[in-house]
Amino acid sequence: MRNIKLFGLALVLLVAACTKDFEEINTSPNNPPKASTAFLLTSAQKYICDNTYDEWFSGRFGMQMAQYWASNSYTDESRYTTSSLRSRIADPYWRLHYNTGLQDLQTILSTIEKSPAEAEFNGDLNNQKAVALILQTFAFQIITDTWGMVPYTEALKGQAIAYPRYDDQRTIYLGMLETLNTAIGLIRESNAGPKGDQVYYGDMTQWKKFANSLKMRVAMRMADKEDATAKDAIQQAFQAGVILDNGDNAAFHYLGSLPNANPIYEDYLSRKDFASSNTMVDTLLALNDPRVGYFYAPATASGQFIGERYGMTDAQAAVTTLADVSQRSALILEPDFPAMLFDAAESHFILAEAMKRWPSLSLGGDAKTHYSEGIRASMEFWSGGSLLPSEINNYLAQPGVDYDALEAAGATWKQIIGFQKWIALYNQGVQGWSEWRRLDFGVLRKPAGSSTFNNPAIKPEDVVPLRLIYPSEEATLNATNFSAAVAAQGANNFRTRLWWDAQ
Repeated sequence: MRNIKLFGLALVLLVAACTKDFEEINTSPNNPPKASTAFLLTSAQKYICDNTYDEWFSGRFGMQMAQYWASNSYTDESRYTTSSLRSRIADPYWRLHYNTGLQDLQTILSTIEKSPAEAEFNGDLNNQKAVALILQTFAFQIITDTWGMVPYTEALKGQAIAYPRYDDQRTIYLGMLETLNTAIGLIRESNAGPKGDQVYYGDMTQWKKFANSLKMRVAMRMADKEDATAKDAIQQAFQAGVILDNGDNAAFHYLGSLPNANPIYEDYLSRKDFASSNTMVDTLLALNDPRVGYFYAPATASGQFIGERYGMTDAQAAVTTLADVSQRSALILEPDFPAMLFDAAESHFILAEAMKRWPSLSLGGDAKTHYSEGIRASMEFWSGGSLLPSEINNYLAQPGVDYDALEAAGATWKQIIGFQKWIALYNQGVQGWSEWRRLDFGVLRKPAGSSTFNNPAIKPEDVVPLRLIYPSEEATLNATNFSAAVAAQGANNFRTRLWWDAQ
């Protein structure tokens, strides 16, 4: 009997001991129940850059809308086929933009607010919050500049707001400026930056420059609608410090092997759908622009730079072999080629435009100076510094490039600055397309193979899409808010202008 009691006591103690450590023993250290804010930041940065610069949203949409690339095959998107742009781009990427990177960033912000002790090991909390807000603004601008009115103030609320309303672009743009001002105010440059950062690796001085530069992009894009607000924001941003040198560029750094390589490289391993566009190649050759060799490769059949005709039918494209036209350069196809978020060239072009709009501002130089420095920064970046200063100066001195000569010939500042900014934004398709819509500097062409646009009276500017149509599922899943947005913004088609796109 005594032995039975002792055995029972031992069993109770054993069970109690096992129960006490049960959760710890049965929790895998390789599968934590919550992702750390450091992991979430890396994930968010990669998602945002993948979604923006991959073979679909970039290759078949942004790079086609800006006419930087043409299609070797499957040319529907370059001919603005509604069904293709909706099913292949609008439907999946609306979800991807909201549900991946933006949601990861929102989880970071929620963790900082509700469980700061969980986040404090991954950098100063204010700095983590600032970086999340800056990246959210970058992503939201891509979204609203693609579709126009979109969920913003009620977005990312989960089940709390399952059917978010669409905000008008004025609300979104003013909100983005406010968010960037908040982020800039949070930054503590002397404190630890966030772990998991693959853009600046936690350097908050650089993040502050990026935030101010992004503030200039947001402000300038709405300048035709909110002149005074844009003017003040650009002056404030410049005084606080912006990206003016390529060493400060904001870029996501891919790795040299899968699955963390640049998605364009990954796509190229199995497909060869994209080539140079004759719109861009002809432009570069006409100006003796040395960037042509960094953007594209000579056609292997001739050794010459020859652009693929933009917007051919599939049948027409099939006649042209890959060897007949210039394909993308080896540089573009490198596995670790970075995804650019903002560069020095863009800052200089914004400042050049600002000096033409508001000559009284103090922005470190006049329009011609910043225009020239924008071209110089672009050439130095793409050549990796291999172009000699004399080569860049010779380019700048050409009548078709020199600011004074172009102005004397009757070109407007929008045409002069916008045209060169479009070249410099190569590989940033949505940005190049947005600047074409905003500044109306010409250059883009009608699709070569579309019978819809064969009438010579139809101008290219009456053909190129001005926005992307909403995804089909929004009309059913968020019907009331979808209908209200269409009624407020205009017809849900490619030719409805966005709020900032003033004629």
